[in-house]
Amino acid sequence: MNCTLIINKASVKKRQAAMDKAQSYIDSESLRLMTPYVPVGLPRFRNSGKLRDSGKVDSPGVIVYTAPKARSDYYNDKVDHAHGGNPHAQRLWFEVMKAKHCKELLRGACKITGGKGT
Repeated sequence: MNCTLIINKASVKKRQAAMDKAQSYIDSESLRLMTPYVPVGLPRFRNSGKLRDSGKVDSPGVIVYTAPKARSDYYNDKVDHAHGGNPHAQRLWFEVMKAKHCKELLRGACKITGGKGT
């Protein structure tokens, strides 16, 4: 039995554009939703909000915090992350955000791509 697969190139481009738009949505919403969990220093310290404000989308699907010590603050479990101006701050803030907002992100991405999200 022989089978021929014909790919509609316009459909592929349309689907890729929707996926790119969904990825952009997830990146921007992730940055926004992570903000309450990112630690900040006390206002009297120079650059107190630098860590929270240093988040950026490096490339689609990659969020980078560029502030000094961002990596160590993310993984360090021996620091009281809520010491500054953010009482909900904690380590692994991306993981915390995903656990609390994954359904919201999924619904938004499905809405953009035309899928059926829960």
